Amino acid sequence: MARSNQGRRDIAIAVCLIIGLIIGSFIKRVHIGLIIGLAIGLLTASLIANRNK
Repeated sequence: MARSNQGRRDIAIAVCLIIGLIIGSFIKRVHIGLIIGLAIGLLTASLIANRNK
């Protein structure tokens, strides 16, 4: 069961990174892009931090 959750977490990390890159490339306003990038970065960092638990 734990191995299945690890695989899902790895997929979620990859999806967050890909979504962040796609959104960042299409947003023209810098302030909005920075806020969205920060939110996605925090989400990804929390997923990676919980990876070892």
